Amino acid sequence: MTLTSVVEDLTDRVDSELRSIVTSREMPLYRMMAYHMGWSDQLGEPEQSRAKGRTHGVLCLLACRAAGGDPETALPAAAATELVHNFCQIHDDVQGGIPQRDDRDAVWWVWGPAQAINAGDGMHALARLVVFRLQEHDVSSDTTFRAVQILDEASLNTCEGRFLDLEAQERIDMSVDAYLRMAAAKTGALVSCAMSLGALVTSAPTAVVDAMGEAGLKLGVALQMRDDLLELWGPSETDAPPAHEVMNKKKLLPVVLALEKANLTQKRSMGEIYFKRVLEPDDVARLRGTLDDMGVREECENLVEQHIDAAAGALEALSLDLDGKADLLAFMKSLLRD
Repeated sequence: MTLTSVVEDLTDRVDSELRSIVTSREMPLYRMMAYHMGWSDQLGEPEQSRAKGRTHGVLCLLACRAAGGDPETALPAAAATELVHNFCQIHDDVQGGIPQRDDRDAVWWVWGPAQAINAGDGMHALARLVVFRLQEHDVSSDTTFRAVQILDEASLNTCEGRFLDLEAQERIDMSVDAYLRMAAAKTGALVSCAMSLGALVTSAPTAVVDAMGEAGLKLGVALQMRDDLLELWGPSETDAPPAHEVMNKKKLLPVVLALEKANLTQKRSMGEIYFKRVLEPDDVARLRGTLDDMGVREECENLVEQHIDAAAGALEALSLDLDGKADLLAFMKSLLRD
């Protein structure tokens, strides 16, 4: 099978598991979740074409396969990481006041912030419950409870990272090291969790589980940095992004790097933008111009490459299923090209 067909198959498996979890419940609360997951419109009518990719779940299943296990065994863990990821997305939209996600109205924009928070929190609770389905796949009680612990630790780390991200909005003194710690928690923790759980349920040695976690952590940071670059410059020179995160004064990697290396005049120029009460589109264009003048984009791209290389390096010395390892590495690298 080609990598594309493998990923499509695993995505379908994760999506089916998620549907069985969410749509088996009756309250309108779960209709909100189904809407966010891309399965239905606001009225609950199916919208098959809107189903989203399941990156965390697929990474979990690929890690399981690479560690010598049957991906079917890891399905509950894959679904749990996806539920936590989507819980974070719903909360991020509320916190950032972002009215759209995936080219349609965000949950909070349709049902209000209070109910959106309920939907997000409900997803987090479902994620913890779903992990116990591992016992239906002949995973031991000890391993299942360890999986719950790993998921909870990742969820807490993710919340800590989002706290640090929000805390830095009104400051211009964030260092690159501080940014990397934030990104490791905000994005890296859950990717690390997904890959760790994939190996854990196969009863792989601790060294393999830990290495999968380290690879996921580095991959997650690379993904966060890549998203920051897309936020400012978009996927192409002619496709200007909406830059919601910039308008919310998020300290994206190019901004952090620029502030660290800027001279006094450049810092004053950027400070004038970030100390404004409300940013306008013209401010984004001005900031982008300053960053282009400083040449920080290439430095950021180099950092992305370093982290994805480190992610791959964490797996190199492991004794893994050769085809599974090749697919896992190929998928990890493909995520930086999407």
